[in-house]
Amino acid sequence: MAGALSPGKINGMTQPAPDAEREARILADLQDAVTRMHVLPGIPRVVVATGGRTSGARPMAWQVLFERSFAGGAPSLRYRGAAATALGRILHQGFDSEPTLDDGWAHARLAEAMEQGPVIQAFRADRLPDDVSRALVGLLVFEEDGLHRDGIKAVLGETRR
Repeated sequence: MAGALSPGKINGMTQPAPDAEREARILADLQDAVTRMHVLPGIPRVVVATGGRTSGARPMAWQVLFERSFAGGAPSLRYRGAAATALGRILHQGFDSEPTLDDGWAHARLAEAMEQGPVIQAFRADRLPDDVSRALVGLLVFEEDGLHRDGIKAVLGETRR
């Protein structure tokens, strides 16, 4: 059949395999997240992400990089999003509202927590809700709603005194 296109070719040009396109997109997401990620010293781990939640890398890339930022790997984590105004309270108390085991309180996927707000709390799943004083292991904070790296550093300095 004259003029028929073979699989993987359009107008005689070889097209990348769907897996290659997917891998390239994943690598681009990870690279975008890495360039926007700033880890601040101290415990809990605080990672400031330049820009907003809805631009750039997809939530899965943020989750992978955030979890890999822990030395020796992160334990099983649950995520909870909060408003920018809750940052000081979270750093002082270790959470924005009393932890429960309800499905809606914290999520296994970062994407669900990102819908709740720009301050993403990461809790050790094995310490919720009973050992909440040691459950918070990190925060992923997006520069939204007035949050900026210098201001976040200042809030950290005040709560760690």
